[in-house]
Amino acid sequence: MLNTEMFLNRLEELMENYQLNAAGFAERIGVQRSSVSHILSKRNKPSLEFILKIYNAFEDVKLNWLLLGIQDSTTAPTLTLEKKEPRQEGALEDLEKEEQFVKQALDKEKGTIVQIIQLYEDGSFRSFFPKS
Repeated sequence: MLNTEMFLNRLEELMENYQLNAAGFAERIGVQRSSVSHILSKRNKPSLEFILKIYNAFEDVKLNWLLLGIQDSTTAPTLTLEKKEPRQEGALEDLEKEEQFVKQALDKEKGTIVQIIQLYEDGSFRSFFPKS
């Protein structure tokens, strides 16, 4: 389950590093400003679509950092003030690699995986529940 409080901290860090206010951030990821404001004020929780828009808009942001806060040399975001184009080709492959990394991290930290979620570029997802 997504820790909303920690997700908001990472969202605010991302906005600060790119020097974006709520309106600029909303424009960058392609959502209404009210969507960002409602999430920042904790009125709403971020949807999968919202999270994927962030992932697609910021090339340096990895899903495992955005969702779980996992930081190491291969996953920590390199937040710069450069404006980069949204991801296009290879996003699905990146996502598969990140899913594998998250799975390995969960194996090491928690012991048993209870659910695996695959996120797709179009905003859809699949859940798998491994047999014990």
